[in-house]
Amino acid sequence: MTSQLKELNRKWHWLTTQEAFRRAPFSTCSRLISWRAMCLLRKAAIINLRRWNLPIFLPPRWRGVEKLVFVLREHYEPELIYLEKVLSSKSVFIDVGANLGIYTLVASRLVGQAGRVIAVEPSFQSFPVLQENIVLNRLTNVLALSVALAEKTAKAWLYQGKDPGQNSLGKDPSCNGAVEEVFTQTLDSVLLDASIDKVDLIKMDVEGAEELVLRGANRVVTSERPMIIFEFQPQAAQRLGLSPSGAWNLLEGLNYEFFMVGPGGSLRRFDSPLPGRNVVAIARPR
Repeated sequence: MTSQLKELNRKWHWLTTQEAFRRAPFSTCSRLISWRAMCLLRKAAIINLRRWNLPIFLPPRWRGVEKLVFVLREHYEPELIYLEKVLSSKSVFIDVGANLGIYTLVASRLVGQAGRVIAVEPSFQSFPVLQENIVLNRLTNVLALSVALAEKTAKAWLYQGKDPGQNSLGKDPSCNGAVEEVFTQTLDSVLLDASIDKVDLIKMDVEGAEELVLRGANRVVTSERPMIIFEFQPQAAQRLGLSPSGAWNLLEGLNYEFFMVGPGGSLRRFDSPLPGRNVVAIARPR
């Protein structure tokens, strides 16, 4: 079997394991074909996430989160459904690496007008799309910031990945080397500026910089002990000169335990990190 066929087989196997495919295989495949055609025609889309009645604007990019959201809709990631279990009126949610804003939109709906959402996205490729989706849904409980969260306030280079969702503070040798200068800020200082003194849930998708985000959130993590959802990316962390398990080890040292989200928002305990998987970190009672 050629490498191309092996890759196609891998992608097909992945698609068949998705909740959206299991529920409606024909519709899921039809949307995949439709999205391919729309990308070739450079035609953007606005779809509706029916579970939460949220419209979302998707630029016509074949690679990346836009395709996954268009094809999988509400079942893009099981962690989206899990938000319903842990966010409620008055909750505060931090979306670090918000990209086009799907987590931001869902969280905004769940926390209501008495809650707050801070959406952080440094890239000029994604931040305008995030803003457009906030305006599209007329959200007034969301603060969007075009910065990169890290351990200190400074300037840094953000390297563009194969799609905007893979942009990183660490350079991937397999990418074309395009780069943009961004400002970095700590989460503790962001919360101070926004007059927010409690946080219920932090979601991080920052391509290896999770440990840096946590170092800059030491006050809120140690005092408020929020739930934290993060993607484990050991190779991306190493490109930043960090330990591949740095975020996991830091949280473990703060007496957090780790879970993965299964179908329907159920939790299953993690004993060791798995590359490329989302991890739910929950603080043990003191």
